[in-house]
Amino acid sequence: MNKELQEIARNLLTEKTVDVIIGYEKGYDDLHGRPVFIDSPEDVDKLIINKYCTNNLAVYLPIHRKIKIGIVAKVCDLKSIRELIKEHQIPKENVVIIDIVCEGVVRKGDIEQIDERCVGCDDKYQGTKAQRHKGTKAVEDFEKLSSKEKGNFWDREFERCLRCYACRQACPVCYCPDCFAQRNMPEYLNAKVSTEENKKFQMVRMQHVFGRCTDCRACENACPVGIPLSLITMKIAKDAFELFGYVSGIDEETRPPLSSFLKDEVLEEIM
Repeated sequence: MNKELQEIARNLLTEKTVDVIIGYEKGYDDLHGRPVFIDSPEDVDKLIINKYCTNNLAVYLPIHRKIKIGIVAKVCDLKSIRELIKEHQIPKENVVIIDIVCEGVVRKGDIEQIDERCVGCDDKYQGTKAQRHKGTKAVEDFEKLSSKEKGNFWDREFERCLRCYACRQACPVCYCPDCFAQRNMPEYLNAKVSTEENKKFQMVRMQHVFGRCTDCRACENACPVGIPLSLITMKIAKDAFELFGYVSGIDEETRPPLSSFLKDEVLEEIM
């Protein structure tokens, strides 16, 4: 697969179809892949693809939107690319997607076990069939907890948060150049790191990505203290499907549920 990928990339650069290829190269050992930017046909032999290539490369597209990019896309990346196109964050004509057959990636810190989201993925071969978000057992178990139990759980988790913003930086749909978390006029979030402020940051961020998150889990993979952010992303994906019949990243046209409305919608009075 690596040789085929390298040949495709070489042709794209040689023919000047793209200015740069965004893909993966070997990291500091064979068990780690890392993002790489290649702008010369002579360097395409660096490109690899395997189960250790975990980063969602779509995160780099908005900041390089003015050049033509060839991007190596797993299913998670492809869904994120579709969301970015429909939200006009990248011109569709500036992106050449290099489809790959994704057989799953390993979980952070786990050498052999394929991530559970990959095991249940029905889009391994870049199909467009909508995957129903029924939620994993972890989400179903969480939904059974009382409101107090849920609050206590997240208090314990967010007490460990460093507010490093790695989750935000790794997220493809967190593309705002001016994040609410770092505004000071007005100040929405206190700079002091505390459980309450940490929880406020994550809850607002997750609200912002509702219906747009593709559950790629780049946020959780980037978290240095291992907060299970995928529990939230799986929950909001499940809610988006059950409430609106919406699955993110399936196409480039359907608007996310919170960014569209029907002209004839009637708001019911909340009693």
